[in-house]
Amino acid sequence: MLYELIDHELVDVINDGTYQWQEAVRKTTHYLEQRGYVSNQYADAIIQSTQENGPYYVLCPGLAMPHARPETGVLKTGLGIHVFPSPVDFGSDLGPANVLITLAAKDSDTHIEVIQALSEMFVDEENIEKLAQASSKEQVLEIIKAY
Repeated sequence: MLYELIDHELVDVINDGTYQWQEAVRKTTHYLEQRGYVSNQYADAIIQSTQENGPYYVLCPGLAMPHARPETGVLKTGLGIHVFPSPVDFGSDLGPANVLITLAAKDSDTHIEVIQALSEMFVDEENIEKLAQASSKEQVLEIIKAY
């Protein structure tokens, strides 16, 4: 179900270096921006929100879901799934994250189905580890296909 709900062009493994958290947010939101899900202000909104509120979107060790409010540049609901082989340190007590699920929610209801499917997938912490070790977009999509 998750496999069918997501735009596969928003899934990738980022193998081109080590990223500071701000750069990682810009990298993942760039995918969303290129496909018309968000405006170019969305990355700035996530960064500003993080600076004001802390890394509230680090969900557990290894997994973060950067996002900001719909009115800060969301054009349509979408979800990017990006794996960073070098962990991204957001300054969270939960530690760095290799898997970033970048959420663009147009409103509070339309993304519920995707969040439920993601929840099912991440109930098993082994799936976070599997994603973190994926070395290609195809591997990420294969892991997701089970959900």
